[in-house]
Amino acid sequence: MGLSMRRLNRAQDVVEEFDDDAQDAFLALCVGAPDISLRRGISPYDLTMFNTPQLERLVVELEELPEEEKPPVVHRVIEEAHEAIRRSGYLLFIGD
Repeated sequence: MGLSMRRLNRAQDVVEEFDDDAQDAFLALCVGAPDISLRRGISPYDLTMFNTPQLERLVVELEELPEEEKPPVVHRVIEEAHEAIRRSGYLLFIGD
């Protein structure tokens, strides 16, 4: 399975690309998230794109996770989300 992530600029051009880790840790956090979580809306099979307000909420959700539940890929998603927010861009999640 797995997820690929893309940070897009305002014009929706790809600026940065990265993938989930070998254990699909980020995908597991999404699939196992509570129903009201924004992470739960990330599709493991399709495209999911978040804009600035959605990314702000996603960052809060991810930062609130206990540190032991945040593998490096989660830190990368947080970092790329902050950058997308600063530049009025997007994060695109691509399901396998």
